[in-house]
Amino acid sequence: MVNIMEKLILIIIIIACVAFIGFCIIRKRSDLIMDFLLRAFVGTAGIYLLDFVLRLGGYHISVGVNAFTILSNGLLGLPGFILLYGLAFYYSI
Repeated sequence: MVNIMEKLILIIIIIACVAFIGFCIIRKRSDLIMDFLLRAFVGTAGIYLLDFVLRLGGYHISVGVNAFTILSNGLLGLPGFILLYGLAFYYSI
């Protein structure tokens, strides 16, 4: 019972710290968050579009959309987009 309480307290402390850091980032640097969201949205739309075009062309290279692809597009932008398709091409060979 004590071990469960210690884990619960640790989880609450971690959540509080992450929430505080997130609040400070949002307050001070909201432009970074908007930039990340814009790159993630455009990259995800680009993945949908390029997957569709490749399927029409008869190619079987598909990246798909999941948390990893959204994060890589949001953090890296165009290089992340190219990285995803480069990895998809490499693993399709």
